[in-house]
Amino acid sequence: GHNWLRQLMHNTRDGDYVAMDGPPQALEAAIVGELQFFRKHSIVPVFVFNGLPVSRKDQRPFAKDDHRLAFRNAAWEAYWQGNSEQAQRGWSTSSPHAQSDMIPYVMQVLQAHGAECMRAPYSSWAQLAYLYRHEAQPIHAVYASLDVLMFDVERVVTAISASKATFTWIQRDSLLTKCGISADQLLDMCILAGFDWCPTFPPLVSDIGFSFKAAVDAVVAYRTGFNAVQMLGDCAPSYSDSFLRAYCTVRYHIVLHLDGSVGPLNAEYAPNDLHDIIGYRLPTAAYHLLARGIVQPPVLNMLISGSWLEFAPADNGESAEYRRLVTEWERSLYQQQCATLCTMFGSFYRQRKITMQTWFEPQTELVLHDSKSPTKPEKARSRADVRGAPDTDGVPTPAAVLERAGALMSSQRSTGGDSSAAPTASAAALVSALCDLGFVSRTGHHTPLGAALGAGMRALASKQSASPSLQWAAVEAAILLSQGMLSGTRWSVAYEDERAPAGGSDATVQKHVRFISRIAALVPPCQRSGPWRLAFSRDLLAFHSAARLVQKAVATSVDASCLAFAAAETGGVSAADTAQLLELKGGVPLECASSDASGLLVQALLVEHARGDKGSWKRVLEAAGDSIADPAQTVRAAACLVDAVLAMACEQGSGVDKGVVADLKAARDWALPALSKAV
Repeated sequence: GHNWLRQLMHNTRDGDYVAMDGPPQALEAAIVGELQFFRKHSIVPVFVFNGLPVSRKDQRPFAKDDHRLAFRNAAWEAYWQGNSEQAQRGWSTSSPHAQSDMIPYVMQVLQAHGAECMRAPYSSWAQLAYLYRHEAQPIHAVYASLDVLMFDVERVVTAISASKATFTWIQRDSLLTKCGISADQLLDMCILAGFDWCPTFPPLVSDIGFSFKAAVDAVVAYRTGFNAVQMLGDCAPSYSDSFLRAYCTVRYHIVLHLDGSVGPLNAEYAPNDLHDIIGYRLPTAAYHLLARGIVQPPVLNMLISGSWLEFAPADNGESAEYRRLVTEWERSLYQQQCATLCTMFGSFYRQRKITMQTWFEPQTELVLHDSKSPTKPEKARSRADVRGAPDTDGVPTPAAVLERAGALMSSQRSTGGDSSAAPTASAAALVSALCDLGFVSRTGHHTPLGAALGAGMRALASKQSASPSLQWAAVEAAILLSQGMLSGTRWSVAYEDERAPAGGSDATVQKHVRFISRIAALVPPCQRSGPWRLAFSRDLLAFHSAARLVQKAVATSVDASCLAFAAAETGGVSAADTAQLLELKGGVPLECASSDASGLLVQALLVEHARGDKGSWKRVLEAAGDSIADPAQTVRAAACLVDAVLAMACEQGSGVDKGVVADLKAARDWALPALSKAV
């Protein structure tokens, strides 16, 4: 899956998705096209994606300058000067998100179209090699990069041409014959040449660069790679450790076995310190949830690596508001999750020091958990903790779980050990996540924030707009409102506001446009693969970066709750529970799938409204139709969310500043005529 996705991302790369902080607009269509090609030729693909990153001692976070920030600044300058082509080039080469960030979105698309996919515990290369070499033959061929040959795969398909209906493959024996080496020497040669887990052996790099033949010659001359390192390694004394770590990582890589167990390849020869080479061991249930896409790597890697890294968002995160959201709200949330999971995962993790590092203060380590952190055994979230409740129908939604939170949390007090009264696994996980996020107390009562969210959910229901996706948008809005991030006020760093403010020269109108557009940016659009024809906005992008941070934290909270639920189920997670958790995660918005497209659409409508052009809304909707499937429905959803946010802000005890409430009422009244025309 890693190699396949890299090619798709390259073929669908454009600048629009960076300017709007969303996925490549053509990516979903490209995935569907690939599946149609495979089915046409009677190929049943199994997509295996990378899981947790392999531990590397030679890498330090933020050790190198991130030049993408400067590229994005230059791209925006080019855009404001009217040079769209140069801006597109700058954006397309400076995405803030790694390819691995897109895997949850890609897995959702694959699962929606009936394709089989999974995450490996660590590297997809090792998992593919295991499946290929297993006597049961669950797969018959491997489509990957040449790196997979290190794992004793006999042949690998390296390219597939859909237009020509042909494929290219390499036989390992042919490669060995051509290089004049044995099968045992192949791994040594690849390590010396350098790959993801080990740098190139320095003596093999000349003034004119690196030649792969140099690695072949070194292995042939010294018989083994380690001998070559010992004989030639005077200029790189620490390289022998890197070589041996890479060798053991390949030979004894951790994979998920067909019987559900998790263990190393070549287990009979594996050393007993693999935890120091690959990473600390997690409960088997955690790898199972990871494989199905129920839990994503970040929350697990935080526990294993002892570090949560926060990188610069698409707008570069220059505002004080965004950075405060990271260091205060997000940090506090992850401290809760670390306390829960470290308590449940055993004595080693209870003593584990876990820190947060940010791109804007890379030398500062903010402690999330250490041996002095309070443990929270009362938060062991087995199904017994939420017993005795009327269950939600089907996949639980935030509104349904919030409404029944008291019953869902009153469990053991009402039914004792009667497991027949237990709700679904997904309801147990979701109510626990809402507790972490501050909407529900541990006794099942609504907090002031939860009461405000309840008011918003009722407002959505009154307009028959309480879709799960809009409910999750309301959850994000409630958090941003509580943190003072959702208002019509300019942030400490502004961009277009200094150049050509949306709404013209009238400061009040500017505030109206800003407030309503920010709320609209929380609405998930149904995007098409066509080009974006409306204006971009870096100010709106800055707000969406904050919304995306909240979205990521919400999804991580659900991940942590699923993990805690699995850890508390002493008998293991059943197939039925796994299916329910998978359905729950399928409804939780993915931060990698969001964009500010809805906000840009509404902003364009409001700008025309401010100009007094009565028929312009038609032109705006037509322009948006190339990249949004139903612009009118998107505007309708935005209008409903505005009403929901107003209901939350007006809820007694919400803590929202009265000035913000007044601003929102005025902005809604001003914007309503424009939004009504559009729908």
